[in-house]
Amino acid sequence: MKKLVSLLLIVMLAMTSASALAGAYDPDYTMAAEGTVLQDVADRNITPAAGALDINPVIEGESPVTGLPLAEGRYMPVLVQITNPEGLVKIDGKNVTAAGIGERAPWGGQYADIVYEGILYRTGQTRITFLFSDSLVDGLPTSAGPVRSARIGHVLLREEWQGGIAFAGGPRRPGNNIFDTFKELGANDKGVVFNLLDNGYESVSNRVSDLPGPENLNVNPAGIQALIPETTVAEPHPFLFADLCPYLEGYELAYTINLDWGHSKYISHFYYDETTNLYLRYSGDAPYMTSANSEDRSEENQEQMAFSNVIIQRVGYDYANGNSTMPLMRAVGQGNADIFIGGRYIPGYWVRESETSPTVFLDDQGNELVLTRGTTFIAHFPPESLLTFSGL
Repeated sequence: MKKLVSLLLIVMLAMTSASALAGAYDPDYTMAAEGTVLQDVADRNITPAAGALDINPVIEGESPVTGLPLAEGRYMPVLVQITNPEGLVKIDGKNVTAAGIGERAPWGGQYADIVYEGILYRTGQTRITFLFSDSLVDGLPTSAGPVRSARIGHVLLREEWQGGIAFAGGPRRPGNNIFDTFKELGANDKGVVFNLLDNGYESVSNRVSDLPGPENLNVNPAGIQALIPETTVAEPHPFLFADLCPYLEGYELAYTINLDWGHSKYISHFYYDETTNLYLRYSGDAPYMTSANSEDRSEENQEQMAFSNVIIQRVGYDYANGNSTMPLMRAVGQGNADIFIGGRYIPGYWVRESETSPTVFLDDQGNELVLTRGTTFIAHFPPESLLTFSGL
């Protein structure tokens, strides 16, 4: 405990010194501010209702992560750090350059139960995290990538889920050392930390020969889970789910969602499809695609990523030693959450009481959020970043 307190003091000092310099890295919001605009919204200070922060019971035969039917098996989520660089595709005869498309598209995303996106650089570039859980019961996926480095926020995300994490390196400087943080939080002792740049992981990772390095590292998430000791246990913290969305009457229509992280190539959109009750994701004007594995990334083997729930979790960032490429996400605390379910907008809130606590999402009444069954997208989105939505 003393070591953890010392570490947190170091991080806080780094955050304090970085705050004075953060203004040097102002992002550039280029998206049109049309429809309902949500940017720098005052803290809603939503008070959790009685029992809203309690851990929900596990329902037999139901996934605690997606609410979908799930066969009996080991509960041990695996997080994988996914790169999100600019790629190029042709849409309606025109070249489109945007993050995570074309030859830069990820693989393995079809199996992800939750997709996280967060700040990588202060100038608005982002990094993706795939969280796998349900499919691991069936030994899938066996391929995900391209795998890149982790940051402090990803370390704390692993702590929240208590599962494994696969990544390729990360910062080691004082006040921003992910490896020291893993150690202080006890993750190393649990056998859940997999830095694929270390020797010994050749059986679960490889370089994809037809892609340029370093963004060509493939990992086997099911293989990663198998390496986690059986003595290591992850306690589920189930979300609440419903077959029918309770947020219809009295809530604004939200068929189009637009996120501007502060970089023109990292603007993303979600379009609601009434027929499937899913939000389809786009990066710029291009569908955000993923393929099942690294061996066949052809168009025929790709599918567009889509989500039952889209949660924009407003979190602040500081930058270690004033370095715009070293974000320190304020993962513990509380703040606004802009939530989109079933074509509706819910002005909500989030609370995370400690490093080892789950993040609990609240609706506008302070009750725990009720999700639609299926996959969820969660953006760790700065309060100053530009979000718009409309009913069109």
